[in-house]
Amino acid sequence: MTAEFGAPSVLFGGTNPLYGKTLGYLSEDPGQPMVVFHLWNGAAAGTDSWPPEHEQPLLLAVRFGGGPFRRSVTFIPEGERRKSTTAEPCPPR
Repeated sequence: MTAEFGAPSVLFGGTNPLYGKTLGYLSEDPGQPMVVFHLWNGAAAGTDSWPPEHEQPLLLAVRFGGGPFRRSVTFIPEGERRKSTTAEPCPPR
């Protein structure tokens, strides 16, 4: 992600690639919303293995725009696949 967009304006989480994190990017125009990338790294569902299964965190979702979270977040296919089966689905935007 940082190879494409550079250092984030805001980093939630550490720099260790073995852990998930959230990267936020602001534009030079303060009127534009932040773009936020939600990254995850962990063991496969149903296992407790360590280290995580991936060398780098996987992109699960992107948030862009204002308003309620459910209306401004988009899960990419990997995020949809890894969402909890008990979670309430996000409505279409």
